[in-house]
Amino acid sequence: MDFFGLDIGSHNIKIVQLKKNKDKYQLMAFGSAPSTSRGLLSEAESDLNAIAEIIKKLYQETKIRTKNVVAALPQDQVFTRLVTFPPLSEQELESALKWEAEQYIPLPLEEVSLTYEVVGKVRENSQEKMEVLLAAAPKNLIEKILRVLKIAGLNAVSLEMEITALARSLVSSDSQSVLIVDLGAKATDLAVVEGGQIIFVHSIAVAGEALTRALSLELGLEPLQAEAYKKAYGVDTEKLEGKVSAALQPILETIIKEIEKTIHFYLKREKSIQRIILAGGSAQLPEVSTILAKRINLEVQIGNPFSQVAGNDLIAKVPPSDVSLYAIAVGLAMKEM
Repeated sequence: MDFFGLDIGSHNIKIVQLKKNKDKYQLMAFGSAPSTSRGLLSEAESDLNAIAEIIKKLYQETKIRTKNVVAALPQDQVFTRLVTFPPLSEQELESALKWEAEQYIPLPLEEVSLTYEVVGKVRENSQEKMEVLLAAAPKNLIEKILRVLKIAGLNAVSLEMEITALARSLVSSDSQSVLIVDLGAKATDLAVVEGGQIIFVHSIAVAGEALTRALSLELGLEPLQAEAYKKAYGVDTEKLEGKVSAALQPILETIIKEIEKTIHFYLKREKSIQRIILAGGSAQLPEVSTILAKRINLEVQIGNPFSQVAGNDLIAKVPPSDVSLYAIAVGLAMKEM
């Protein structure tokens, strides 16, 4: 089936279409456009129509012929939880998961769509248990995305979590344990990926917008100017007498602490994270990867979602500064259908 990946991000909407050739992919189309101010957080019909129009225009500009699309569910609006059970049959597990979901999901079960994946086995107190990643997406969020896609004239063939798409594009199936840190606009998503499989997901409402806000308040800059300073100087202490770095440091410190908590959680499994992969709009801010590597004492890489895509004339047109922005859209386009 021909289809393309669509990432309706907070700041930008991205489209990617790939064609698989043996164990490599070929880039067939790509493009991005600014989103609306509130994006999918809005409930207003006018805002949803505006998003649909942006998608429709982008679809036409990229000259994609298929209307089949795989889209992402915003990670910060999806509830996830890693839970453990004694060995259970599939029927017993489904029943047990409903009880677990009632404990951990802050919405009535009739208002969410539940899914789960058995991610492995662990030993607790000399007993073998199964680990299950539970995910729940609000039905109104799913309906909203499907409505936008329908208005845009597209056929939704699948919806999946952003972090699932990220793991697919950034981590090979035979990779050692890695921690993906997706520095988005409104949230930072963290996921431990082991052998190509997600075993832990966590989101915090601190990311690119919080960095810009901190810089704006600390240095008295207009938001657009603060955004420009953030992208130009990042946390480089050598630039502007370190003023930009100092303003961003408290926000970055919050993110670092969450990364350390996630690594500590994984150590409880008597396993260790081998490296960190950065994704998202803030991944390429000057010196961010360097500071993370020094603080956490791990190798830190900026993820390249096109690493599994064969080079061609089209891929050469992707601006280097935008490569990490396409990670979710590339992962969606790589989904096996």
